[in-house]
Amino acid sequence: MLRLFFYKLIFLAIFSLNLNADRIPEIHSFIDKNAQYFLTIIKTEGSEYEADPEKFKNKLKNIWEPMVDVRLVSRLILSKAYSAASEDQVLRFQERTKKLLLDTYVTTLLEFKDYDLSTDQEIKVNKNKTFEVNVRFSSNTSYSFSTKFTVYKNNAGEYKIVNIIIDGINLGLTFRNQFQGVLKKSNFDLDEAINSWQPLSSEELFST
Repeated sequence: MLRLFFYKLIFLAIFSLNLNADRIPEIHSFIDKNAQYFLTIIKTEGSEYEADPEKFKNKLKNIWEPMVDVRLVSRLILSKAYSAASEDQVLRFQERTKKLLLDTYVTTLLEFKDYDLSTDQEIKVNKNKTFEVNVRFSSNTSYSFSTKFTVYKNNAGEYKIVNIIIDGINLGLTFRNQFQGVLKKSNFDLDEAINSWQPLSSEELFST
């Protein structure tokens, strides 16, 4: 019961209203450095994706995985199903979540590989000390859009991403709602739901 209450508090913190904005160089650097590197690989090597998607995505894992708190994100997506899940199911769901988040983010950015990005210096500070970092994608030939990263500092003093909003699409909420639908369709068989959960295509993501 206490564990469920704790994660509800974190969930509220992640999706809370902004309190103020400040310049926090270490958070700006954490997002900007990794996002620029990520986009550089997309631009320079993105053509390899069609030939061998898994090989290409493996090149991005070393950037992506250390940035994201997959355990927390997974628990938020599982929602009420987390309390009844076995340790094995939780671990498998974490691996599945990690793969689907990377798949969705990579395939989305491949659509915008001709863009350049800039990270706002002003960091929005949320309740319970979570932060929102805004990254702007701009192009001379198409419209501009923003991606917002929700970040917090864990007990080890590391900054971790716990949510991403791409052009107004909240991936945390979208993934949670999608998985809950898959779980219901599988008659709340968690193993079946984990195995059948598929990544969102760009069309599905931006039509939600």
